[in-house]
Amino acid sequence: MDSSVIEALKEAKFVRNADEFCTYLSKPKDLYDPGDALLTSVFSGERKKFPGERFTTDGWLHILRKAGLRTATESDVILECAKRVEFLGTECMKSRDLDDFEDLSNTQTIFSNFAVLYGNNFCDLLGKIKCIPAEFGFPNVVGKKGGKRVLTSYNEAILLKDWPLAWSYVPIISRQSAVPPEYSWGSLQLRSPPAFPAVLKHLQIIGRNGGEDTLAHWPTASGMMTIDEASCEVLKYLDKIWNSLSSSDIMELQRVPFIPAANGTRLVTANLLFARLTINLSPFAFELPTLYLPFLKILKDLGLQDIFSIASARDLLLNLQRTCGYQRLNPNELRAVLEILYFICDGTIGEDMSNWPNWTSEAIVPDDSCRLIYSPRSSRELCIVLGIKKLSDVVIEELDHQGHLQTLDYIGLVPLVAIREKLLSKSLQGAVWTVVNSMSSYIPAIKNLSLGTIQNLLEAVAEKLQFVKCLHTRFLLLPKSVDITQAAKDSIIPEWVDGSMHRTLYFINRSNTSILVAEPPPYISVFDVIAIVVSLVLGSPTPLPIGSLFVCPGGSETAIVDILKLCSDKQEMEATSGSNGLIGKELLPQDVHQVQFHPLRPFYAGEIVAWRSQNGEKLKYGRVPDDVRPSAGQALYRFKVETSTGVMQPLLSSHVFSFRSIAMGSETSPMPMDDSHTVVHNRTPVEMPETSGSGKARSSQLQAGKELQYGRVSAGELVQAVQEMLSAAGIYMDVEKQSLLQKTLMLQEQLKESQTSLLLEQEKADVAAKEADTAKAAWLCRVCLTAEVDITIVPCGHVLCRRCSSAVSRCPFCRLQVSKTMRIFRP
Repeated sequence: MDSSVIEALKEAKFVRNADEFCTYLSKPKDLYDPGDALLTSVFSGERKKFPGERFTTDGWLHILRKAGLRTATESDVILECAKRVEFLGTECMKSRDLDDFEDLSNTQTIFSNFAVLYGNNFCDLLGKIKCIPAEFGFPNVVGKKGGKRVLTSYNEAILLKDWPLAWSYVPIISRQSAVPPEYSWGSLQLRSPPAFPAVLKHLQIIGRNGGEDTLAHWPTASGMMTIDEASCEVLKYLDKIWNSLSSSDIMELQRVPFIPAANGTRLVTANLLFARLTINLSPFAFELPTLYLPFLKILKDLGLQDIFSIASARDLLLNLQRTCGYQRLNPNELRAVLEILYFICDGTIGEDMSNWPNWTSEAIVPDDSCRLIYSPRSSRELCIVLGIKKLSDVVIEELDHQGHLQTLDYIGLVPLVAIREKLLSKSLQGAVWTVVNSMSSYIPAIKNLSLGTIQNLLEAVAEKLQFVKCLHTRFLLLPKSVDITQAAKDSIIPEWVDGSMHRTLYFINRSNTSILVAEPPPYISVFDVIAIVVSLVLGSPTPLPIGSLFVCPGGSETAIVDILKLCSDKQEMEATSGSNGLIGKELLPQDVHQVQFHPLRPFYAGEIVAWRSQNGEKLKYGRVPDDVRPSAGQALYRFKVETSTGVMQPLLSSHVFSFRSIAMGSETSPMPMDDSHTVVHNRTPVEMPETSGSGKARSSQLQAGKELQYGRVSAGELVQAVQEMLSAAGIYMDVEKQSLLQKTLMLQEQLKESQTSLLLEQEKADVAAKEADTAKAAWLCRVCLTAEVDITIVPCGHVLCRRCSSAVSRCPFCRLQVSKTMRIFRP
């Protein structure tokens, strides 16, 4: 066709478009080629953009293409397609998820002609259009659905290999077909690795609330990168760009928790990590996992400290108080705070406290009633160091004078005179001294009592002791003597329900000048009450086991002590104190509100949890003895929990609940790294330290050891657990659905077993094939490398093929003269 005709056709409006209701004519260059698959798919439904039926014949299309009919080989057409895909994706998102959105972007078409299309202006415009298929969230792993499908632009996306650096903040281009040639990344504004602001924002997102939500939902699929591996990738990235970061960037990183600790149960800031930590302070401080030792330099710049010092402990408590205010700590946090206080106590005993002028006023001590007094879970030495008063220094008990005291000579069949004589007997006094000495190892208050002191105290009791019919007392809060007496209904015995005043079995005034014992109910021995009174006078806060000494025949007290073995093992007593005393007991009402349910959450060694053996039971305290985490692909898992002191019981993870962290709800401000008050901790290390630190060294923490992966759950147990979880939420699953779910799970297990067997057989086949190749290569002539050997050379014994042996007079390997050859045959 003549070129002048073609030029005339280009500017002529003679083509009717495919919309039969449209009357105006278009130029060829205003329409798209209907034979272009990309254009017809992207602009499907846009009939005005394509020629009408009359012009779709091969002849007319040939003419129109010469006259300028537009195709996908033009850069401006590609940009229009990209904008159209962006519009369709936006509309699809308004009505439904992009999982159902047909992929119209067809980036393969773009990249097939990219060398022709490539240009700075084209790439700059394309890089800003949201037409690239991507995933927001965790990427697609081994064929399983990852995050949410979205359309993104190149200047707002990251590559799949960089997903650990910004997966929560930036979409991930997971399809290799959507990745442009590397030489165009700069023009498209596609960065690999991503810019630091995007990485920082990602770390801030995943670190919210100590990362508990992120870690609880981290995928466990086989082939998925673990949280430790992802954190290492972040640290590798920071190591590469560290010298380019400003001081403000580093300060921002110091405030962001992004390093996994406590067996991957939380993310922490670097200032909560220590190179060496001998005590378990989870969830407040942790020993640096050996996995992160290659990044020691940048971690120290972020706040990592070498050793836990008194200054660190003090600042940690003060930061905790600012973070938590006066909220109730969960059991794990309370245990850690007490460990910190014991650490401070051990480090300051014997030191000059003048170096800590403000310590007493600034110290933060766990206290349920907002009054700093002695606690059963705090040692006497600790309270002395912190300046905490005794309960008796804050509240006093005095007789209620509204009632008249009726004195008695007998209580039941026990005469007062006999008790007084017993108290004055040397044999009783010697037996009491023996018991006191045996108990003094764990009751410091009676540690230094001599026999003479005990004799004087018992003689004073004999002189002041009186029997009365009943006793009423009241409690006064100092210093204003406010009456705070309350008669608790739970502590009133049946015989005393008729009174509204506080009634008691004994009373000792502060100066020990009045010692009264009231008549007890028939089922309480008066000798036990007298033993309590004597114990209090001796200074023991715990009743001594001496009640039987007041009823035995005179002179036999020492024999009774020996026969009954009235001594106690200190370790057994200590085992029931502190957090150990909670194990097996029902949850306190205050702790019930802090329980959270994450069936796939890992647990760290020594973590206090809530548990129940079946649905509907009350929650009880328990403790996880070892680090545990689910194996890859598990929906539930089973592990051992200490359900009562010394008793281990395997439980499903759906029956174990963790406690929500109060202290990690806000950002933790960095602690100053002051080593001027560093001390050596002289307390015995806990039996179950953090495995991220001082536990058994592992060759690689990237490999989840067998000791961390616990019992698989059968299909029936999993269905039962799902039913329990749904019923707890008010959703009920009928029997047919339960059966279908169980059958599906069983088929999945069988499929996994078959795949495992197939892999094993494939490995065996590969080994056999390699052995066969090796055997075949052994019979191949090493000269020509084509024929099999069938001749051996005499005298050296080397072998060659017939053709090569006939061509040599000396052995090509050892250079010996060939005297003769012998034929050999392959077996």
